Amino acid sequence: MEKEKKSVKLEGEELTDMIKACVKEALAEQTEEKEDPAADTGEATAIPGEVADLISEAMEAVAEKRKARKEAGEELGEITADEILEAAAEIADAVAEEKEDQQADETEEKKGIPNMQKKSNPAPVQRKYSSIYMQRPAQIGRGQAKSVPPVIQLARAVKCLDVFGRHDPDAAAYFAKRKYDDAEMEREFKALNATNPASGGYLVPERYLDQIVEMLYAKTVIFELGAQKVPMANGNLNIPKMTGGARATWGGEARKIPKSQPTFGNIKMSAKRLEAIVPMTRELMMSTDYSADLIYGNDLTRRMTLGLDYGGMFGRGGEFQPLGVFFDKEVEHIDAKTIGNTDLADANGKITADFPVFIRSKVLAKNVDDQYLGWAFNSVLEGYLMNMKTTTGAYIYREEMTAGKLLGFPYKVSNQIPTDSNGLTELCFGNWADMLVGEQLGLETYTTLDGSWTDDVGIQHNAFEENLAATRALMYADIAARHKESFLHVKNIKVI
Repeated sequence: MEKEKKSVKLEGEELTDMIKACVKEALAEQTEEKEDPAADTGEATAIPGEVADLISEAMEAVAEKRKARKEAGEELGEITADEILEAAAEIADAVAEEKEDQQADETEEKKGIPNMQKKSNPAPVQRKYSSIYMQRPAQIGRGQAKSVPPVIQLARAVKCLDVFGRHDPDAAAYFAKRKYDDAEMEREFKALNATNPASGGYLVPERYLDQIVEMLYAKTVIFELGAQKVPMANGNLNIPKMTGGARATWGGEARKIPKSQPTFGNIKMSAKRLEAIVPMTRELMMSTDYSADLIYGNDLTRRMTLGLDYGGMFGRGGEFQPLGVFFDKEVEHIDAKTIGNTDLADANGKITADFPVFIRSKVLAKNVDDQYLGWAFNSVLEGYLMNMKTTTGAYIYREEMTAGKLLGFPYKVSNQIPTDSNGLTELCFGNWADMLVGEQLGLETYTTLDGSWTDDVGIQHNAFEENLAATRALMYADIAARHKESFLHVKNIKVI
């Protein structure tokens, strides 16, 4: 046999085809029964599953030879096609010789001529593949299928569907049967036709669960930390506030006692309107199985609560917004970049483990009620603090923060507190029970089929003309701090 020299690794299918040709040629040289047409086509000598076993046997033989050569100190390159083909040819030749001897014995027995050259007790020839090529036609295919590793099954499935089948399940099923004789894979590919509309997918109804995956909202923090709600019946509320107290002094006999008196101020709250409107089509309301009012009502309730939370922290004040503690000028503010103490923070705002202790001490020094003291920051700063370590590699705050506290006081995470593009964020520490949230009517929702509104891009819509419905949510509220000194705001903390 003349074989083309190759020094590259072969794909499984190409190697199979070459060994098929090798087996056919070897058997053709060893047998004289060329009248059978199957000898020319290779159908009787090259069964796909058997050839796969022959490949495995050939590769095992080559591996053993290369191992012996390597132990002898010989340098070896990659396994070539010639090595595998030679090993396969030797196996095929041995099988063909055994088949020829058996056929000769059967012919002599039929003629009644004893074979005088046979030994009285011949030792049986042990060939791993003799049972494959020497069995009768009725026995072919009755053997137990060889177990294929899951990784190989996956590779074959991908090859059948993506390479041979061109993403056509019918073609993939055909090649799974033809190339790998895998009936189970063939059935699985045929089952894919249910996902192909033209092959029957249109007959499979689509079903929807009667639940909706909700949005991922930022957490609210001011009420969880202790902010108090107060009613505002008429939309206005005045709260008297003591700004100074009486003073006690030491005196002597017959001396006048100096007088002192407390001073008072006022906290004035006036209702601001927190609002939202969500349009929806009448077709949606009539066709869906879900309660549209419930869906939009739950979403609006959550968003209104987040609006209150945002106002308590970032409200700018004035006629239409409450004044939040992050922008209240009477609240103490610290810039981490300009603190001027490298033991606490550097010029870039990168804080040390001593910084939270410093903030805690600054607030407690103002005689603040510590019953509802707490921290508010975002998840990025939370991770930064949890990763702080000592010089020996021990985490400083992680164990305590896992329990939801920092330096003995609870903290809450709100991702409404931003981290800007420069990696800077902020936090607030204080007595949140001193934050008052005044409400006039609570949350009100109303759905209407009339009216008009202007959307975000300036286009005006008319509900009657466009067959729309709109759900509107309103809340009249205001937010104020009873004691400004109860809060401390820190900005420009470097976390990224």
